[in-house]
Order: sequence, then C-alpha cells, then structure tokens
Amino acid sequence: MKNLITKTVLEYLVMINDQSYSGIGRELNITPQQFSDWIKKRRPIPQERVRLLSNYFGVEETILIDHQYFVKPLTPISRIELHKLLLDQKLTKLKAEEVSEEDIGPFLEKKKQLEQEYRDQLRLTRMATILEKGDERAGNILDMVIDELESGRMDELSNKLRK
Repeated sequence: MKNLITKTVLEYLVMINDQSYSGIGRELNITPQQFSDWIKKRRPIPQERVRLLSNYFGVEETILIDHQYFVKPLTPISRIELHKLLLDQKLTKLKAEEVSEEDIGPFLEKKKQLEQEYRDQLRLTRMATILEKGDERAGNILDMVIDELESGRMDELSNKLRK
C-alpha cells in the first residue's frame, strides 16, 4: 500500500471514507478547530463526541480513542485491523443484500490479502521488538537466518531449526 500521510485513526477514517473535516463537522456540529485539537492531541475528545464519531464511522469507540480519550495513533497494525473491520462490514452488507458471489469475490480476495499483510506486520513488529532490546547476539542470529532465507536455503534452515 502507498505510504500513509495520516497519523491518527480519526484522520485515516476521514481519508478512507473520502470525507472532509468540514463536511463531517457540519453533520455532527463539530468545528474544524475541535478536529485539529483532537488530531494534534491538544485535548481529549469529549465522550459525547466520541459516541457521535464512532456512530458516524460505524466503529467501536475503543478504535478511535485511548483510555484517556485522546485519538489513537495509526500504526501499521491498527491500519490493517481497521481496514479488515470495514471490509467485514461491507461484506456483511453485501451478503444481506444477496449480492452475487462474483461481485463479492474481489472483497473476499482483498480480505485474504489483508490477513497476509497482518501476519507479515506482526512478524515485523516482533522483529523490531527483538532488535530494540539491543542484544547483539539476537541481531547476529537474525542476520544468519535472513542470510539463509535470502540465499534460498529454506529447507536447510528449517532442518537446522528443528534440531
């Protein structure tokens, strides 16, 4: 996927729904200044506004905010989780409308792709966590494993790891 410019879940929801802050603001009686303050984390989102926004976007409140009512940052994993959630909502709607399997197919394919992206991102996150610990031995082990994978010796590596 192309590089995301957005930094928060709220910004991402606005973007993927092809909306504008001013348009949403008019519908929900929220000023552009309020949106700006929330996105820049200058102040938390009031509970009644969280409820309005979650209903508007069709997501749980906990997806939008943290435990202090500040808008959540958009991480690679949260982006994928959010995309999967919205895709599941779309699939449920299409199935309820009894849309043909042929028309649903591309959505199911996208869901499969997102599930693979999710697994890959979890692996990357785990690797980053290991490297952030600063243990040079772990880095050396990872280098050896990566070298084996890059050279195409996956069967040999698999056998070594099983021993």
